[in-house]
Amino acid sequence: MAISSMNFQALLEPRLRKVFFSAYDEKKEEYREVFHVADSKKAKETDQHVTGLGIWEEKSESGPISYAEIGMGDEVTYVHKEYAKGIQVPRRLVDDEMYDVIDKLPRELARGGRALVEITAANVLNEGFTKNGYDGVPLFSDAHPLKGKDKKDPAKVGDNYLDLELDGQGKALEEAIKLLQAQVDDNGLKIQAKADTLIVPTDLEFTALRLLNSTLQAGTPNNDVNVLKGKLKPVVLSYLENPKAFFVADSTLHQLWFFWRVKPEFKGEENFDTMVAKYRGYLRFSVGYSDWRGIVGSDGTVSP
Repeated sequence: MAISSMNFQALLEPRLRKVFFSAYDEKKEEYREVFHVADSKKAKETDQHVTGLGIWEEKSESGPISYAEIGMGDEVTYVHKEYAKGIQVPRRLVDDEMYDVIDKLPRELARGGRALVEITAANVLNEGFTKNGYDGVPLFSDAHPLKGKDKKDPAKVGDNYLDLELDGQGKALEEAIKLLQAQVDDNGLKIQAKADTLIVPTDLEFTALRLLNSTLQAGTPNNDVNVLKGKLKPVVLSYLENPKAFFVADSTLHQLWFFWRVKPEFKGEENFDTMVAKYRGYLRFSVGYSDWRGIVGSDGTVSP
């Protein structure tokens, strides 16, 4: 069937749409290995902190029950942002059967959208040592304020920042795990976090694999059993910017969230007078964190 100026856009769209989505899905989505992913039906999502009710108290035989006061903590808001980019296909490209060029356009469009999602998600960790969050300090800090009214130690703060570099013997990893296990709620009660995920940049991929897969302790001539073997799932994020940064998380407790408002879509239309078909990719999402607990981060800085 000949493609006329009246229908070439409609005939091309199914082909280009298939190329677009095939290219978008050709690689495993890394951010899903770290973030909790959910769909949103609202313009924004809001998470409200409650400071906790504290530990139970002993009740005397005839005495009244002690009722806890509900404390409202910080509020975290996820505002979904819009992202889009388009391509134009002149009629002459179709007439001249330059399909190799036409197919490359939606493929590159899809890859750009895919990279946007991964980069934006990874930036939550990239900026986690410098950008202040909902509680006035960065995501990874040794000074998170605890706002519970039942705190046993008023001077106590939350800590999820480690100043060690991931070494080949696993000492830094062990310290990160212990720091995660020591995390507390706003009243100072342990949340019983258990490390199950190690997140690293590409530069630390092989170090992580040796630490987690060696039968004996890595990096030493000793015959000590490697206590880290199989303990954590290694996740490599391509868009982590700091080659020395690493993160240890409890995948069931951490509060890193990615909300899809509109998943990637591909649509087009033709201009009758110019005979140029326009196609665009569009998506809308938000990403961030609702709580600092459940994850520990190190930027590779070693204290003197």
